[in-house]
Amino acid sequence: MNLFFRLLGSLCLWICMALIIILIVLLPRDTVSHRVGDLDVMSYHFTWNQYQKNITNYFEEVKTKKSLGTTNFDEPVEVELLLYFKRSIIILIPALFLSIFIGINKGIFDYRHQTKFGRFFGKGTTWLGQSVPDFFLIFLVQTFLSVAMRHGLPRMDMYGDDRWYNIFFPIIFLSMYPAFIIARYTSQALDTEDEQDYIKTEKAKGVPDRMVLLKHTLRNCWPKLLQHFMHIVLTLFSGMFVVEFLTLYHGIGSRLITAIHIRYSIMPGEPLPIDVPAVIGFSLLVMVLLLIAQWISQILDYFLDPLKRRNQT
Repeated sequence: MNLFFRLLGSLCLWICMALIIILIVLLPRDTVSHRVGDLDVMSYHFTWNQYQKNITNYFEEVKTKKSLGTTNFDEPVEVELLLYFKRSIIILIPALFLSIFIGINKGIFDYRHQTKFGRFFGKGTTWLGQSVPDFFLIFLVQTFLSVAMRHGLPRMDMYGDDRWYNIFFPIIFLSMYPAFIIARYTSQALDTEDEQDYIKTEKAKGVPDRMVLLKHTLRNCWPKLLQHFMHIVLTLFSGMFVVEFLTLYHGIGSRLITAIHIRYSIMPGEPLPIDVPAVIGFSLLVMVLLLIAQWISQILDYFLDPLKRRNQT
């Protein structure tokens, strides 16, 4: 029953956050400009009447048309949501599993190689991978491949989503940084578990280290690793915006950036540009995916951690 209330609490929090995001997006964006000498001075102008009008008009349109609105491309938001959701999900899910697979194996490598030389290639490289920004790693890989293609490597398109293999670069780029985070969490959990008495007893009996690791240490680390599941998911989603932008992959992240209309300058007196229906629709889509991830984390945590399950019943 406590699991049900935890899931319900997450849903209630999601509804509150969704309303807050909608109210923020519907803020008036009118600007006022006046002449000061030879300069046009522009300032933001807010009125409660205009804000109330924006809210009323939007929800009336949603109620009347049964839709979140029409984007600047004259397409219903739902049509674009489905299109860009398919593009992003085919890189998010593989990137999640790839980062988990690589991260856990890298964490095991870091745990098993504790010598001075081994720590350099183990925890040292993990620390380096976490310290270097993900966009720098992407630039580095793209530059290396570009140089390699000039010297005989078969040419391939690293940008866009027109070719069937264009998904592989975003998947690899997206999984790199979370993999280093998972590796650190895994090695820390294994180090902590290694100090337990039952592990020392197994080793004293002459059980091979590999058998102790697979049958006892790693299995008992799963609840500790699950505590960081949402952190990994949040890292993936934040990296999605960077990866899609740098690889010109048209997914949720790049579409949301386009909807916000980030520009360096606007004309005096021009409203701050934003595609309101698209921003609301894609923001809610990202939040729905995060809610599903949180529910999965809570369910796995409940069923895979017997101690926590007993405390909640």
